[in-house]
Amino acid sequence: MLHRHAFTGRFARAAMALVAATLVALAVGCGDELDPTEPEGAYYIFRNALLKGDAETVWKRTDDTTKAYFQQRYEQLEEMDETIERYLPQTDHKIARKQSGTILLDEVDGGKGLFMKVFQPKNLPDEQAIKVGSDIDELKVAEDDSAAKVVTRAGQEYVLKADKKTEEWHVMLVRSSDKVDGAFGWLEANESALQQTVEDLIAEEREKREAIIAELMNKKE
Repeated sequence: MLHRHAFTGRFARAAMALVAATLVALAVGCGDELDPTEPEGAYYIFRNALLKGDAETVWKRTDDTTKAYFQQRYEQLEEMDETIERYLPQTDHKIARKQSGTILLDEVDGGKGLFMKVFQPKNLPDEQAIKVGSDIDELKVAEDDSAAKVVTRAGQEYVLKADKKTEEWHVMLVRSSDKVDGAFGWLEANESALQQTVEDLIAEEREKREAIIAELMNKKE
């Protein structure tokens, strides 16, 4: 009888362990099957990819305005590069491209390529506190289901937008963080400096032409 109870106890413990393992497996499975058609699921897909340094998924889970923002920045670099090519002496092109940042065009292609270059997953801290702090504390969805706002436990806010075609939600990264725009502060400053350099060169050339014309006129007199 004693042996039977011992066997029954071992069986019960084994059964409980099996149930616990099954629950853990189900929990992991649910985490892997987050639904992007729900704002909560879309946010967590984005957040998990961000913490893992998965730039491809982060890019995929951002909205069209964010993608357009990076494309505009890429085109801004192209315009600056054309300005260097058009107005600066050939001997200054290399140093000007390096100082202005247009040399990035040799490494990236389009807005997505620029995002991939700027996104630095190695700089993200790998801490459990970061993950806990980025969990959703509050979720607000607009009455027309067109937009939503996530407030994390750390107090950070993320704006999400619904795609009517795919019914999936995407993070409006540019509206959710001023760090995105701040990361391109150098681009605005360099563009301004380049424009000033060009204006100075044009003014210098104009003064030379005016001096030559004045000299010619004097000779004729």
